[in-house]
Amino acid sequence: MTKGKTMTTKMYQAMILIVVLVAGASGRTSASDVYTLEDAYRAALGSNEYVKIAEENVVQADDRVDQAWTYLYPRLTASGSYKRFNDTLPPGGGSTLFQPLEQKNAALVLTQPLYTGGRTLAALRSAKKMRETSKSGLSVAKQEIVLRVSEAYYGVLKAQKAVEISERSLERMERHKKVTEREASTRKNKANASALLRANALVSMARISMIRSQDGLKVAREKLSMLTKLPMDMNVIEPRPLEQPSDELARLKETALKNRDDYAGAQGNQVIAKEYVTIVQGSHYPQISAEAGALYQASHPATALDATTYYGGLFLKIPLFEGGLMKSEVAEARSKQRQAELSTDFLRATIESEVHEAYVNLQTVTSVLDTAKLQMAYAKDNYEAVESLFTEGLLASLSVIDAEQALTNAERELMNTMYDRQVAILRLKKSIGMLGKDT
Repeated sequence: MTKGKTMTTKMYQAMILIVVLVAGASGRTSASDVYTLEDAYRAALGSNEYVKIAEENVVQADDRVDQAWTYLYPRLTASGSYKRFNDTLPPGGGSTLFQPLEQKNAALVLTQPLYTGGRTLAALRSAKKMRETSKSGLSVAKQEIVLRVSEAYYGVLKAQKAVEISERSLERMERHKKVTEREASTRKNKANASALLRANALVSMARISMIRSQDGLKVAREKLSMLTKLPMDMNVIEPRPLEQPSDELARLKETALKNRDDYAGAQGNQVIAKEYVTIVQGSHYPQISAEAGALYQASHPATALDATTYYGGLFLKIPLFEGGLMKSEVAEARSKQRQAELSTDFLRATIESEVHEAYVNLQTVTSVLDTAKLQMAYAKDNYEAVESLFTEGLLASLSVIDAEQALTNAERELMNTMYDRQVAILRLKKSIGMLGKDT
């Protein structure tokens, strides 16, 4: 009997130990599923396909610079061949042999371009500028992803708050229903019965609103997960409030033109288009190159040309007539240069418009936030007063319903405006090219 009790005790101890370990593991997992806004940024920038594509553009631009350098370096080529003929010339051989039975040839040639009409150096400068513009494109891609992640992250926070607001609304409606039930059971009349039916309907409506809010939270988490590859059941925490830029609108526009990477890229495209004109023109100018080589020939039977010879010299190539090809190609290149200039001017106007819009939106949402705070305070005080009077039987249930709806709407308006202001600050920072650069 004692032995059985001992075994049972050991089993209980083992079960308790397992429960503790599982609880500890669950606690660690839950803690590890909490992500900050910075965590979301890092996850998105490290895995998002849009950023990866921009990074590959930088890699390709680096390779183009390496390719451009190769046209300035000398080129060394080697060649060799083996031939077997059906007979010698003259047939049967002779004192002078023109064609042997077997012949081996080898050559080693070194070529150095000396003058290419300026297109080689122009191509190198163009490749370097393309590398700069690709880095600007990568920065633009990162800022775009940072903004999209921010919007999705604050979307999750808004959805979480919406669930909390819906739960509080449901709690208030259920509290109102209990008071209405007590009143209807105490004084049975048609008015109290109607009030109870209305309270039941409002509780159902509040419960439906909560369910929809919970569905909205799931959708918001899915959007954030798609951008960051983080778990769908992630928990996010409130980030620090952002400070809006203090500069005036004119100063913000100047800052945007200095810091916007897409504007820097457009200016770089102007330089590239100008270099392309030089490249096209240079391809139709005279070309000069130096060449040196070693030639080896061995035949069987031996011929008079069998030897190892060395040579060196200059080569000049002058295009004389191309049917107007140079004129048309240069005209096309200059047209592309004008396009690049027009695109830059248009982008400048677009950037100034974006900064103006983001600035005005931020001012508007800031003003709305101040009003929403007052609205929230009034709605809360009003509901507390109305609920107290209704509990004492001094007000009708409709007054409580109106006060509750006003409070719920005020809570949602304040919550939406608070997060909308944070996103508006981020959009303004992106419009001036400073999103992610000041952290």
